Amino acid sequence: MIRNSDIDGYSRFSILVHWITAFLIVLLFVTHEGDQGDLAYYIHVSFGAIAGLFLIWRVSYRFRKGMSKKPDQSPVLNLLSAIVIYGFLVCILVVILTGYLLPWSMGQPIDFMGLFAIPSPIPQSEGLYEFTEELHEISGQAFIPLLILHVLGVAKHVFIDRDGIATRMTRASKSGI
Repeated sequence: MIRNSDIDGYSRFSILVHWITAFLIVLLFVTHEGDQGDLAYYIHVSFGAIAGLFLIWRVSYRFRKGMSKKPDQSPVLNLLSAIVIYGFLVCILVVILTGYLLPWSMGQPIDFMGLFAIPSPIPQSEGLYEFTEELHEISGQAFIPLLILHVLGVAKHVFIDRDGIATRMTRASKSGI
């Protein structure tokens, strides 16, 4: 469980990590339908393998550092916010871990942009491949409703509440986490 802090903001580093994560997820999402051999596929697989290391670190970083103080809003909205945040973190982990398992379940190495490859530590398994591919797709598609809810939450804080919560990811706090 991610602890909530009494600190009302994020550090420059946390904000930078947030936006890098958002960029990587969008990049990997828009390249996920590439056919084997084309540029989108190459970017998704090769860059995803490297970006996955950063994204796994990012999830663990958030669990270690916690979240900033909850906004002054109804408990239902705070619960919905927590569901969205946890949903993002779970989806990131599932997409990355299944992304690593996909080539391995076919007995193939993970190729890091042609620089090096990590051979499969498991035997080839068509059943595992099919299960992993389905889980990878479902968890990847789950980003869409989560992102919509996230953007709606930001819009609520900017246009309805006008409480400055949205500036947490644009303006660093000196005591931010």
